[in-house]
Amino acid sequence: MTVTEHSTEPNLAQPWAPHRLKVYLAIMAITGAVFVGMTIGVGTGLIAPTFTADVVANLLFGLPVIVLPLVILWEGNGRPRSALEKAAELVLVYLPYTAGSQIGYELAFMLGHPFGLWRPTSDPGWKWLWWQYGLTDARYTNANNWIFGLEFVGVCTGVLLLVVWTRLIRTDLPTESRIRCLWLAFAGTAMLISSTGVYYATELRSGFADIGQGAFGFWFKFIGENVPFMILPFLVLVAIHAQVDYLTRQAGARAARSDFE
Repeated sequence: MTVTEHSTEPNLAQPWAPHRLKVYLAIMAITGAVFVGMTIGVGTGLIAPTFTADVVANLLFGLPVIVLPLVILWEGNGRPRSALEKAAELVLVYLPYTAGSQIGYELAFMLGHPFGLWRPTSDPGWKWLWWQYGLTDARYTNANNWIFGLEFVGVCTGVLLLVVWTRLIRTDLPTESRIRCLWLAFAGTAMLISSTGVYYATELRSGFADIGQGAFGFWFKFIGENVPFMILPFLVLVAIHAQVDYLTRQAGARAARSDFE
């Protein structure tokens, strides 16, 4: 991947333009509001845990997340980005996005397993946000030990990727440190690809016997809401490789000039 010629070095730490950053923050605010609102609403009895509530909440929660990757392609009126800057923005958007999902959502599933929180029930209370996915994939509500292991790996990887992201957005991060962080991000993303692949392969092998809620549960919740986790990671690996390749070449050139001088 080549870098479009600019008068300055590519911005790999904070490549987003203000208009795209506003959209990212808006998506985060919407998903956060639905997350908190449904947890409190169902927990206090203000919202009944009906199928209608399930559909509405998942549309509000899922659609913004599904369109998130498209925002990265929006140029607007700002300075044209190089291919390398687009790659950097993809990585910097994906890392907190997937880390937040692993830590904010999967962590509760993981902690709930030892305490028996995910048994089938008609009155989920504050657990609704997790309970409703158990209606789609019954493996999450029957104390499945394999799912517990999947959650454990996901949470640990999410913590790693979040820490790496906090370093990658630093504009003063040395080149060598950025390369090391990118390799850690590569490893973490590859781990999540493996986990996601096994998650779907095992259910495919069982003939989707654990999937409920009809077409909505299968196509929108089981497939649609997970599409970013199935497709984006592969693009992220390519984007990370492009940055590592560029930075390694730059570091090598600087070292050669230093030796020559």
